[in-house]
Amino acid sequence: MKKTILLQLCLITCLFSCGSTNNENSPNTSYTLEIVDSVQVDFLGNLQLYAVHSARDLFLFHEFRKNQFILTDKNGEVLSSFDQPGDAPTSYGNTPGSATFVGDSIVVMGRQKLVIYDLNFDYIKSHKKPYAGKGMFYSGYDHLQKANIANETHLVAFTGGPQHPAATNQEAYYSHFNTFDLINLDSGGYVPITPLHPESRYKQGKAFNFIRPMFQVNEDKIHFIFATDTLFHSHDLSKAENELTVEGIPFDDFILNPGYPFGGSEDYDTPKPKKGEVKSYFKVDEKDLILYQSGLSLENTPLRGTTSREEWKEINARLNPLKFLVREAEGVYSEVGLCPTNFTPTHVDGKNRLWARQHVELLDQEPEFYTIYQVALVPE
Repeated sequence: MKKTILLQLCLITCLFSCGSTNNENSPNTSYTLEIVDSVQVDFLGNLQLYAVHSARDLFLFHEFRKNQFILTDKNGEVLSSFDQPGDAPTSYGNTPGSATFVGDSIVVMGRQKLVIYDLNFDYIKSHKKPYAGKGMFYSGYDHLQKANIANETHLVAFTGGPQHPAATNQEAYYSHFNTFDLINLDSGGYVPITPLHPESRYKQGKAFNFIRPMFQVNEDKIHFIFATDTLFHSHDLSKAENELTVEGIPFDDFILNPGYPFGGSEDYDTPKPKKGEVKSYFKVDEKDLILYQSGLSLENTPLRGTTSREEWKEINARLNPLKFLVREAEGVYSEVGLCPTNFTPTHVDGKNRLWARQHVELLDQEPEFYTIYQVALVPE
């Protein structure tokens, strides 16, 4: 592990105006994110962290261009790798969606099947997804997580869309929507769970594209937020009912996409405000860390073509920065913080360690190692 680096963030005052939660009991705590350690991997390629084995300090990375997985220890030493062709019988396919550790096994979710390997990437078994995927297939997100229900291990997965065959512009899509599948590792059964809550904006008579949750599973509890919604959801897997508890998130500002009529299609030609978006969600030491962008009104959105692409991106990042909120308890939230520009948190492990991607594009020269940071959430 590498030398500790401390980077503190400037915080901005939050004017809570969005969401239904009453925040009068909030202590208005301010937080910073501090880099406390790092892992460096001597590997040529653009790696992405997929999973962390917290008990053994193992790190699973994927290199997209080669479609190669590598497993490293905390010193960054490569222990094993997997780069078989996507059409190989023991492969997960051409692109892995998500992956996680279950004991000393690696479970990879591909587009059409779930494959289980040992730590040397020797094939153990696989389960074919029992329904055709109609939604977006997301690669590199933490969409596969372990759950412990009545002392049995299951997996909670977001596969890109519900099991129902209806299209996103049909009302049936929302009335039959299931956010997650509960996967039995022995039988390979996919059980649809967590329908939309009645208060959800996706249940109010409009159609939406790309409904995607950010979620965290802790034992038999799921907490999640949709990327373009302002509700915080909780669900107890140990109960037979699909009951959800929700509360409004008091964002300082959050521009909502109004949706479009059933039977129609999204209008991508007419200029519109840039919608707000939840980028990541993590449960850290019984607190909930929410990373988001508020969006931009139409009048504040820079016009394309007036500057270079890089300048346009820099202006957007300045006007619509990545922020964070900390949910300290039910209905109690921190002040809004500005996320750093040199790293972005991507994973939290079983030891409550938060791991972040280094923004190598901001460095003056190409780094010799691929680096991930261990980040601490620290109250001021």
